[in-house]
Amino acid sequence: MGFLKRLLGVEPKLVKLVSACVITDEDHKYFVSFSKHHPQLQLPEYVRLVLHYYAKILFNFDPSDPTMTESARTLKSMMDSVLAAGIQRESDIFYHANVDDVSTMVSSPPTNQAREIRATLYFVDTIQRHITTEVPGNLYAQHMVISVMAALKGALKEMDKECTEILHRSLTNMNRAYDSGESHSELRNLAAIPTTAYMSAIMGE
Repeated sequence: MGFLKRLLGVEPKLVKLVSACVITDEDHKYFVSFSKHHPQLQLPEYVRLVLHYYAKILFNFDPSDPTMTESARTLKSMMDSVLAAGIQRESDIFYHANVDDVSTMVSSPPTNQAREIRATLYFVDTIQRHITTEVPGNLYAQHMVISVMAALKGALKEMDKECTEILHRSLTNMNRAYDSGESHSELRNLAAIPTTAYMSAIMGE
C-alpha cells in the first residue's frame, strides 16, 4: 500500500529543512552546529526542530527499562527548571538545567572519544513536521538527556525574540501535555505533542 501511495503521488513528499549536529565526548563537552537544507528556511523551523528533538529523545527512552524511565523523568525535570527560569536568547541553559557542574558548551568539536548525534527536520505540510535522528550506539543516556539542552542552547542563537517566546510557550505546552498523562513513548504522540504545542503557542496560548 505504501509503495502504491508513493507511485500515485498520494503520500506527501518530505522536504528536508534543517539539521542539528550535536557532538559530545567522554568529558561531557557539547558542540552544536546547524545545516540549512532549504533556501527559504524560516526562523520558526529552529523552534520546531527543538520541539521535535525533545519529543524524539523522550520517545527513545524505553518505558519498560527502569533506567530509561529515570532518564526520561530527568530530562523532563530539567526542562521544567529551564522553563521556570524563563527562556531568553542569552539564557544559561546548562545552569538552569543544573548540569553546568558536569557539562559545558564549547566553541569547537570535542575530541575525547567524540560521539555525533544528528537530527533532521522535514516539512510534511503547512502544519506537520517530521524528524529523523542518528544516534551512535556508544552514547550514554546522560549524553542523550543533555544533548536536548545543548540543542536548545544552540538553537537560541539562531532565533529572534518572537521565536524565543514561541519556543518557551511551546515547550511549556509540551510539558503540560506530558503532565496531563500523555505518554512520550506512544508513537502517535511523537509528532502530535510538539505539533499541537507549537500551534497553540503561535496562537498565544
